[in-house]
Amino acid sequence: MEPTSELYGALQTAYEHFNRTLFDGKLPKIIFTAQRQKGVMGYFSADRWVARNGDRCHEIAINPQYVGKSALIEVFQTIVHEQCHLLQHCYGKPGRRGYHNKEWGGMMESVGLMPSSTGRPGGKKTGEKMNDYPIPGGRFLKECESLVSSDFDLPWVDRYSTGDSKPHTELAAEYELSEESTVKLTTALVEYFDQDSFVQPGENKPVNSKAKYTCPSCQVNVWGKPGLSIACTECGVGFSEV
Repeated sequence: MEPTSELYGALQTAYEHFNRTLFDGKLPKIIFTAQRQKGVMGYFSADRWVARNGDRCHEIAINPQYVGKSALIEVFQTIVHEQCHLLQHCYGKPGRRGYHNKEWGGMMESVGLMPSSTGRPGGKKTGEKMNDYPIPGGRFLKECESLVSSDFDLPWVDRYSTGDSKPHTELAAEYELSEESTVKLTTALVEYFDQDSFVQPGENKPVNSKAKYTCPSCQVNVWGKPGLSIACTECGVGFSEV
């Protein structure tokens, strides 16, 4: 199998598993992309793609810059988080661009993810930027265990990954999963690869004096120095550095 098929095939497998087990198969087909948008693990974009016959397709983007040094459970959280945005787009009433409202939060809780601005218990449940954490004993964790028990693997990661995984060590004891599943889900993916394969920040990385930034919603472009954290005020989402 070609590397592209291996990577996107794994993401598609996870999408289909969660669609079937958490969303009763209600979600439509989507297109996965890899987008290096600073500050997010992924995002959902409605009707981003169009076919020659006029058919449209939604997009779920995954950020490879963070995936390599994240744990598999965080990748699964990102996919299901964005699936809830897709569910709300298809069957609910999304808030203004970039806003996570109560309806979306209820959808998250129903599949076993607790919305939290901090990614930990006690955070706000609605807002512009929203993280989440698995509900102990919830449906999400159960289906994560089912997926990794089927020998699911993410075969490719970005060598320049700069994300910093935030292990769920304080919650892992409450996950109610087998020890083997807990290890598979909470170990940073980088640990499964040859450490010499990864490039440390700034090491042998091409230096650009100027970078292009694109809004993933309206496609407006701006240019500036690399590494900026900027957002589109019209759409309420961060620009992607490309």
